[in-house]
Amino acid sequence: MGITVFAPAPTPVDEAARERAVIGSGALDARHDPALGDLVEQARLTFGTGMAAVSVLSRDWQYLIAVAGVTSRTYSRRMSLCGHAIMTPRSVFCVEDARADPRFADNPMLIDGGQVRFYAGAPLVDADTMPLGTFCVFDRAPRADFGPYEQMRLQQLADAVMTRLATLRES
Repeated sequence: MGITVFAPAPTPVDEAARERAVIGSGALDARHDPALGDLVEQARLTFGTGMAAVSVLSRDWQYLIAVAGVTSRTYSRRMSLCGHAIMTPRSVFCVEDARADPRFADNPMLIDGGQVRFYAGAPLVDADTMPLGTFCVFDRAPRADFGPYEQMRLQQLADAVMTRLATLRES
């Protein structure tokens, strides 16, 4: 019997301000928005992954407000890869093989569910540079070919999500 060592996703220093930004964004009210659903399906097909989602992070939970290839919509933030991705607000966070990456190899969500090997997440950043969550693509198979072009395209989709959220908030 081995010892499981797992480090949960870090918390941004300005977490209270980030949480206020999440609430003010109206993102959690955008669940089931057809335009967001179209964007995640487009991402899943474009990048050839089994799953894609728009993820919004509260203090304790990760809410998937738009999904393709995913059935569950709420996860513990402590175990989420998106929790790591928001720590670099303008960079795409990639994990080629979560099982081989020492940061995630013992993550209970990845071990028990076994559903995520590859992950790429572009932070959803508001006008004040607060990361609200991520636009992410992920797959059951590891992947080493998610290069600069794919990362740029994923960030463009994340920016499109933020534009859509602003439109919904203003209407």
